[in-house]
Amino acid sequence: MKVRGVITAAGDSRRLGQPKALLEISGETFIERLVRLMKAGGVDEVFPVVGGRHTPELLKECQRLGIEPIHNADPERGPVSSIICGFKEPGEWDLLLIHPVDVVGITAADVQGLIDSSRKHPDHDAWIMSHEMRRGHPVMVRKEVVSSLATEGGPEHLRALLGQPHLKLHHEVTDNPMILEDVDDPEDWERIRGQI
Repeated sequence: MKVRGVITAAGDSRRLGQPKALLEISGETFIERLVRLMKAGGVDEVFPVVGGRHTPELLKECQRLGIEPIHNADPERGPVSSIICGFKEPGEWDLLLIHPVDVVGITAADVQGLIDSSRKHPDHDAWIMSHEMRRGHPVMVRKEVVSSLATEGGPEHLRALLGQPHLKLHHEVTDNPMILEDVDDPEDWERIRGQI
């Protein structure tokens, strides 16, 4: 099963005041770190989805890293629009691994564990990282399931998609609490930076 990774990075980062994707930790930008970790964890191809007012800076960073971004022309719809862009990008794949750019504390082992769980539980529709009974990121969904996000009248966001009662979900448990932590504002960033 081929895994496509999508990093949703088209938000305006208004509360933070600068593009989250370009924040640095240990000499790497968030986008650089997440691409590296996702590939090290076994994702076959990784696409950052960029858009909004920070597009020029994000395109420049993707060029520096030698990675191909996907442009989201309608980021005001929220992260679901970036997921749809990742879904619609041409190519052959079976599972879509979805990860927000502001959850930077994941590990390659978390990603590998999620991919491994899809092999151990192949009859499921989606696989979700969790810590202490709380859902986190990344999330991985079958292509045919995620396609409903792009249909007229389909689920309005990822949570609604995963909340459909007919879906079979597997929660992959990790002892890494950072899968739950996202950077929304400078206070989050100071707190999270000290834990990674």
